[in-house]
Formats: sequence, C-alpha cells, structure tokens
Amino acid sequence: MDCDQIRRNVIDGQLVPVEAFEAAVSNWLATSHSLSDGAGLIRLLVRQQLLTEFQASGLLAGVSGPYLLGPYEVFDRVAAGRLGMVFRARHPEFDQAVALKIFPFDVLSDREQAARLTRELRIAVQADHSNVVRTFQIGRTGEAIYSAIEDLRGETLATRLKRESMTADPSLPFGEACRLLREATLGMSYLHGMGVVLRDVQPANLWLTPARQLKIMEFGAAHDSLEFLDDADSMPTDHMDELRWNFDYVSPEQGDDEDLVDVRSDIYSLGCVAFHCLTGRVVFTDKNPLRKMIRHARDPAPSAREFNSSLPSEVVDLVARMLAKKPADRPVDASLVAAALEPFCDEPDVDDEINAWAKVEVRPSFLDWVSSGGTFEQFEEIPQTETDPAMVEFLQSMTSN
Repeated sequence: MDCDQIRRNVIDGQLVPVEAFEAAVSNWLATSHSLSDGAGLIRLLVRQQLLTEFQASGLLAGVSGPYLLGPYEVFDRVAAGRLGMVFRARHPEFDQAVALKIFPFDVLSDREQAARLTRELRIAVQADHSNVVRTFQIGRTGEAIYSAIEDLRGETLATRLKRESMTADPSLPFGEACRLLREATLGMSYLHGMGVVLRDVQPANLWLTPARQLKIMEFGAAHDSLEFLDDADSMPTDHMDELRWNFDYVSPEQGDDEDLVDVRSDIYSLGCVAFHCLTGRVVFTDKNPLRKMIRHARDPAPSAREFNSSLPSEVVDLVARMLAKKPADRPVDASLVAAALEPFCDEPDVDDEINAWAKVEVRPSFLDWVSSGGTFEQFEEIPQTETDPAMVEFLQSMTSN
C-alpha cells in the first residue's frame, strides 16, 4: 500500500484534515522516506496522534474511513472482554460521544444464548443508575449486535488491581476499596431489583472512571460462564489465562446447577472481588481452572486478615459471610453489604478539573433520538442498520482475536 492510496483512504474517509496530512507527508519525504512505504506513513501519523491505533489497523487492513457502524463513527478501541469489545465512538449528527460495545459475532448462532442476551440488553436500556454504565441504544448490522453506551474514560478494576500487584502493597487503599465495593453493591442492588442476576461479577466487568467512581459495565448472564469446562484439558494455552481469571470469582453453585444461581451468587462473586481488593490476591490460587472451581465449591475460604492484618474485624467478617459456601448463609441483599461497608469508605480525592474532564454531556437531542427507536422483545426485532461490509469484516476480525 503506497502513500497515494493511504491519502485517498485518509482524506476521503475524513480521518485527518487535508492540511495536517499534507504536512505529515512533507515531513515524511524530507526525512528520506519513500512514497511506496504506506505502512511507515501510517505509523508516523499514529506517532503524531493524527490517527488512533484502531484507525491505523483499519487502514493497514485496507478499510477506508470513515469507520461507521450504523450511525456511529468508530475511532478507537477502549477495552476487550470475554463478552465483547468496547470502542470509542461518536454520533456525528448530534456530536455525541459514546462507547460502542460489540458482542461476539457468533452470539446469534445459539438461539437460547441470543434470547438471554436480548433480555439483558432490553433491561440495560431501561437501567438508569449512577453505578451502572448507561446504555442508550441497541443496534444490529448483519451478524453483529452492538450497544451504544456512555463514553468510557478510565480503566477496569482488573487493570487497577494488576497495576497494584506490581507494588510493595498489592491491596487497594482500605478506604478506597470499601468505597468502590460499596458502589458495586449499590449498582448490583439496583439491577437485582430489575430482575437481573449478573452471574459474572469480576474486576474486568467493573469500570473505574477518572473521577474514581465505579460502574458495572457487563450484564454477564449473556454468556454461559462455564462454557469452557467441557474441554478444559485440551484448551489452547492462550485461552487459559482468561479462563483462570473468570474462575477466580465464580460461585460454588455455578458449577452445580445454573438454576440455583440467584442474587446471592453475585454476592459471593463480589466477595471474591472484595477479597482481592483488600488483600491483593485472589481467594484460591491454583493454575488448574477445574481444581479452582472445585475449591470454590468445597474448601473454606481463607480469612482476609490472614493476608492483611490491618483489616477491621467488621469487614473481615462481612467478606467471610459473602464467601459462605451455602447461599443461605450469605447476605440476602446487596444493599445490606453496602450498608455494612459505608462506615469504612473514604471520599475520592479528585479535583474539579478531573471531574469536569470525566463528565461527558449527554445531549437532549441525542436522547430524544434514541428514545424514538422503540422497544424490542426478540433479537429479530433489534433495529437493523446499514454498515460497509468491509467495516463489519474488520470489526469481526478484531473481536475474534
């Protein structure tokens, strides 16, 4: 791919202003580079922050901008998870920043799985809570189902915990950990009231904003969290880390009978998250995911104080109750957990500049537009949108990697 072709794809696709692109090419040629090295020019545009890594990947794949998925312009990748991939995007007509969650392309191949996902998405559109990522719209293009959600700035709790694990004290600061866990329980309690059992509460599904607020970002019932157990011994190595990560937070009953899973299963999983935040380690450390599952089902959970002696007895006892093997021995409602954590929470130390930057305005005209889209009961009723097939193919390649 030469620079002339890159120019057509970039300028025609309105990815970079003409003047900025021409200046970059001039600099490129002035440093003895060749017009035939289109890939090198793309890397230069990324270094100069004229293109995102996502846009560069699209150009290298031969996809011309603008990168539209339905009415949304996609311009960067935010995060990847087991239940899909999140991209930063905007609705150009309303100049509305959003994030697009694109679900695995094979989700419609299993009708039961598709029906469950549709139910969760239908509820997600109705949810309105400060500790739940807001979902504005559900769309469908070909085999791809996507949701337009509030613009995500920040990182997952999983990323934060991984960063803390590299320090001398791998646990989160106590007051912050209690505050984040309380916010998770408040969002969870709200969703439980709507009839949603998350089934997949883990740090990778909890989002931390720059204003240090936690938001639940996954409705995990969309997938069977035990789907990999059927062939765990023969699973390729590159999937094993993901499998171990999921099973660090799975409740005992999830390995027994899915019909037994209720809100108390989510409380157990959040207890695993609490243990990790407060101690810097997971409840059961085992390289074998099936053995780890068995340990969740049979072995008593260690005391959090064993790994963090400074924890107050009230919080240690609360985590122990959340990690009880029998659902009947756990707190019956997430709001009870929130009330127990409240005395130990700190206040986020965030200045006005960060608060202003973190707050993304939702334009009333955009809300009126998404509200006019109606409701759906079955996935066949999710509105179809037109998208360049090359763009769909590119996104499919990204979400399947």
